[in-house]
Amino acid sequence: MYNRNDRLKELYKELVSTLLREIKDPGLTGFITVTGTELAADRKTVKVYYSVLGTESERERTAQALERAAPYLRELIKKKVAVKTIPNLIFTYDETPKKASRIDELLNKLEREKGK
Repeated sequence: MYNRNDRLKELYKELVSTLLREIKDPGLTGFITVTGTELAADRKTVKVYYSVLGTESERERTAQALERAAPYLRELIKKKVAVKTIPNLIFTYDETPKKASRIDELLNKLEREKGK
């Protein structure tokens, strides 16, 4: 059975993913994916990990847009969730997909070299 923090963490991940589609900000360019969330023990902050499919400049613009949108997203979450404390949202870029792609490239290179 999941504890309350785990359930809230998943709920916030789903909500932020859904609500990001509703935000009309020109800085939100590229394809944004919420890859995970981390809820603080006191439930006052939630780190939202995201990845962006696009260029480095699009990633930077997206980071700035997410910082601008965080208070608005918090208000939208407040309207949808009945909990005592709505956490502050902290957006953090997730390097995992980029690293996984690099590892996959290296493994493919090794396999090609091995086949020669």
